[in-house]
Amino acid sequence: MSTILSVTSLNAMAKQILEANLSGVMVQGEVRSLTRAASGHMYFSLKDQQAEVRCALFRGQAMRVKTAFANGDAVVVRGSVSLYAPRGDYQLIVTGVELAGDGQLAVLFEALKKKLFAEGLFDAARKRAIPTLSRRILVISSAAGAALQDVLSTLTRRLPLVEINLVPVAVQGEAAAAELTAAVRGITSDSEFDVVLLVRGGGSMSDLWAFNDEGLARAIAACPVPVISGVGHEIDFTISDFVADARAATPTAAAELATPITLGELQAALVLQQEQLSRLIEDRLNAAGQRLDSSLNRLRQQRQRWLPQGHHQMMLSLRLQRAIRARWQDNLGQIRALTHRLQQRSPVHWVRQNHSRLEQMRWRLQQAIDQRLAAQRQNNLRLAAGLRPLIVLRQIELRQQNSQRITAHLHAAARQRLVRQQQRLEQAFGVLSALSPQRVLERGYSLVEAESGLLWHAAALQSALAESDRPLPLRLHFGDGVVPIEARSAQSGSIETGATE
Repeated sequence: MSTILSVTSLNAMAKQILEANLSGVMVQGEVRSLTRAASGHMYFSLKDQQAEVRCALFRGQAMRVKTAFANGDAVVVRGSVSLYAPRGDYQLIVTGVELAGDGQLAVLFEALKKKLFAEGLFDAARKRAIPTLSRRILVISSAAGAALQDVLSTLTRRLPLVEINLVPVAVQGEAAAAELTAAVRGITSDSEFDVVLLVRGGGSMSDLWAFNDEGLARAIAACPVPVISGVGHEIDFTISDFVADARAATPTAAAELATPITLGELQAALVLQQEQLSRLIEDRLNAAGQRLDSSLNRLRQQRQRWLPQGHHQMMLSLRLQRAIRARWQDNLGQIRALTHRLQQRSPVHWVRQNHSRLEQMRWRLQQAIDQRLAAQRQNNLRLAAGLRPLIVLRQIELRQQNSQRITAHLHAAARQRLVRQQQRLEQAFGVLSALSPQRVLERGYSLVEAESGLLWHAAALQSALAESDRPLPLRLHFGDGVVPIEARSAQSGSIETGATE
């Protein structure tokens, strides 16, 4: 005997069966009888040629649906079937709404996404890092789009030194996918590009569909140059975003990602390296000076230890002293010539911060050399005056033979020591010569000199003009000479200049 059910029990059982078996379905139809309740819920019907079903889109889900739709629109809704037990009416509880065309594209998008993911094209392990400092950037985009202008302005602002190359392509329409794929496949390892930007502005899924092409995705994966995909807005995702080496939310963000280091940051790093190089050169010069002092002390000690006796040895010692003095004079002339070249080629910024220090080091080096020469002359005179008379001719002959051998060793040691010290000095001053202010002036810069000294700021010139009741004489230093001029303050506050006679 069959069980007799109440209406409530029947509707409850039907509700349970429907919800258990018809969950997460997608239904396509035409929107009819669309109403929006004060609570925020939306109620409508989906109709095709032969049937109709009631739908409910509750407030919480309605706030998440970004697709605007109205009566008469063909849509694809996603949801679950439920039954309203008090009346026995079943309805579709909607969780998502897309226009019919975009809904079909979404299905194709998900299918291609799963396929490429299974093949490993989305794996992070195969993706390459974006270069820190790019020299050449290739932009693939529409030549008439606003996205290209945003990219170009961002790249120019952040890194003006970068070379930008454009491959104009269609980014929407039937030919867009083929043009994009051909542009990416045309990039070879010989192209010498550091990074590729694949960019386009925002739009609907159908507008961006060219960037969901399978051929384009495989071309990006095989590209020998790192690719940054910046398609649409932050909420838009395309297959090219998943395959590319890096994904940017917008075209502007893609340009920023391609230039992680700006020109200002690069200049700050160069200034820091220049300061470190200056300190390193100074330390090495100090160390070279200390080694030179130590070598001279050891040479003096050796000479005192093996000082010969006799007139012949004294003459040889004087000849050696004159040769050493002549060599030092030659080295001193070279040092002065290198110092002059250094003063002409040092950058203005380096001169501003280190001029006094360089002059002090040069003066100390000159004083040390002069003191060494004077001390050596005095020691030779004292040694010559203190020689004892010859005692025995035999002793002189024996010691002459010994002195000749020692003198030869001294000559060889002195020559080797002088050559090494000269090489160290030439290397040090060769490094410093690269920082010449004359080189900077020859590149188009100039220095302004008043009677009180160099003027480093415009405010200093304004102040000098304000304090003077007569034209202010100035000297402009250029790479090829000096031009005297006079500056006077106009009533408008500007500065008038004129060359002096």
